[in-house]
Amino acid sequence: MVNRASLFLALRYLRPKRSFVSVITTISILGVAVGVLMMVVVRAVMLGVEVDFRDTLMGAEPHVLVAKDNAAENAPPWQEALKLAKAQAGTLSAAPYAGGILYMARDDYQTGTQVLGLSKEDGQANLAKLTPHLMDGSLDLLEGTIVISDYHAQQLGVRLGDEISVYASQNVNLAVRQYGEANEEDSPEKKKAIRDQIKLNPQPLRISGVLRAETGGYNGYVSMQTGQKLFQLGQEVTGIAIEIRDPQSAKDFTRTLEPRLPGWKYTLWTDAGESRLAAMQNEQIMMQFVLSIIALVAAFSVMNTTITVTTQKRREIGVLAALGSQPGQIVSVFLLQAVVVGVIGTGLGLIGSLLVLWLRNDIRQLLTMATGGQVHAVEGVFLSTIPAYIQPMDVALTCLISVALCIVAGFLPAWFATRMEPAEALRD
Repeated sequence: MVNRASLFLALRYLRPKRSFVSVITTISILGVAVGVLMMVVVRAVMLGVEVDFRDTLMGAEPHVLVAKDNAAENAPPWQEALKLAKAQAGTLSAAPYAGGILYMARDDYQTGTQVLGLSKEDGQANLAKLTPHLMDGSLDLLEGTIVISDYHAQQLGVRLGDEISVYASQNVNLAVRQYGEANEEDSPEKKKAIRDQIKLNPQPLRISGVLRAETGGYNGYVSMQTGQKLFQLGQEVTGIAIEIRDPQSAKDFTRTLEPRLPGWKYTLWTDAGESRLAAMQNEQIMMQFVLSIIALVAAFSVMNTTITVTTQKRREIGVLAALGSQPGQIVSVFLLQAVVVGVIGTGLGLIGSLLVLWLRNDIRQLLTMATGGQVHAVEGVFLSTIPAYIQPMDVALTCLISVALCIVAGFLPAWFATRMEPAEALRD
């Protein structure tokens, strides 16, 4: 139990009338507050960036794409695969799609993208995810139309309602092979005959919608009939687009589904940004290490205060020891001093961090204006604002570590101070 005399002396040493220690105490409290503020704010912002990026991927990409492996002989037909996917636990929706890589051209401009051909009825869940990212047009997916991203629209120099020519990837690959075979022929007649067979078969499509690539991804979307026609599938499909209830468990979902669908390949929503997500996690680990060093520096400031007090109060420590005070009682005086500094500093840092996080976008705007820059924040664009995600457990752990470091920093010099002989301390 804390002795009232120990608490009285601790508060008295923190607020002396005729010494410079009070200023040092203030600096120590501010050091702890800044350390806690840095740890909470940086951690919250970095987690916010990761969560925002995950939400961006999940909000546009299909959670799981299951495509049939043409080389597999034991793969079940897509109709059976669709039933199994719908019956799988955790499935929100499953829709067949006809898609692949599509090359697009307009005048002298060309580009390519992955295209998904969806039925408006079966693919309603997939299309509903894209609605918030639609900049212009509609997602009706009428026959002979295509929805592309604004990135590809800029590359082609087109707008809503313009017509582009598209080429299926297999047609381009076949043309490349034929051209290579023609170059290998020595006979001019055979070379000409092969080149005459090269046909890309361009298909005209009208742009019916434009998606924001920053948040809606870079895929293109057509109707199921248009996709089957472009990729020469007949009545077949390329695969199944699956939406699941818990996107975070996509890998576990595919592990469960894979034995039931042999001969099918899986593409997860995390594949598009897996390297970036891994990089974010590595950055968080390194940043946590740097923040720990900052917290340690704040603890050193508390230790500095305790060392200063124990040095200046050597005679008083000697008097307490001569009067029969136990070493633990003397140590408790300086431990209470460190606890007071740690609690007040941690509390101020926590309040300051919550205030900074609340005003983070206003602070960014003020700093930008002060440095002569400009803020071009487009609503809905990834990182258009500074994201922040506060985990209560992280905040609580940060505060506990801060107070614990202050206690350790106060204990060490106090323990050494109690080892002095009373007579030696009184003579000093």
